[in-house]
Amino acid sequence: MVSVAFITCVNNPSVYEECLAHLHLLDKQGFQVEVVPVQSATSIASAYNEAMHKSKAKYKIYLHQDTYITEPMFLHYIHKVFSADPGIGMIGVLGGRTLPLDNKKKTWLWDCVEVFGNVFLPRINQALGGKLTDQPYEWVTVADGCLMATQYDIPWRDDIIDGFHFYDNSQSLEFWKRDLKVMVPRQEVPWVSHLCFQKCDDEYFRLRDKFVAEYRQYLATNVRSGRYTFAHNNKKYRFSLNITEGAPV
Repeated sequence: MVSVAFITCVNNPSVYEECLAHLHLLDKQGFQVEVVPVQSATSIASAYNEAMHKSKAKYKIYLHQDTYITEPMFLHYIHKVFSADPGIGMIGVLGGRTLPLDNKKKTWLWDCVEVFGNVFLPRINQALGGKLTDQPYEWVTVADGCLMATQYDIPWRDDIIDGFHFYDNSQSLEFWKRDLKVMVPRQEVPWVSHLCFQKCDDEYFRLRDKFVAEYRQYLATNVRSGRYTFAHNNKKYRFSLNITEGAPV
């Protein structure tokens, strides 16, 4: 049996009940599943750290209370991806490459040069996402926080991201810092539906400034060559638009 924990920050019980109803419908054959709600959180990173230490599950799936998994074979799909490569640390359902850090951008996933995966958004009654890859999965710089599945426990940076934005960008880069890849699987139809009520308020831009200040040291973009570089521990990962996964150079 493969142990799985679904971890969620909860401040709306009725919305969370709908999330649980969708989890109930997943095919769980071969899996031992637990749910770990966290209430009264002061930040998502701190809540996820608290839950991460409580659970001994091999796979931890961090999802919003308003994220509904609609693919019944979801657990089998992510298990297949993780089993294919122990170097994959995180799986998202939506992600992007080449995250801009200049002040002209909001520094969110949709500002990335390339976007992969998709989600269904009920408020506009359609799926949004990026290109459909021919590969079983694609590497991404950052994964969207609506759902982030991990097979290793890496501390969430609640010392920096002390609110409810940019925890997903931060955690994606914390995995890359440890030479663990972040991937988005091929989805011909979305695996999740996300209500998504995020706003870019003053708190968003406060946390954006903290994120950029912390992670700019690792990120560099050469616009002319189309090359994105992530550097850490004397390694540089070349993320160009012509390769399918991050590779040391």
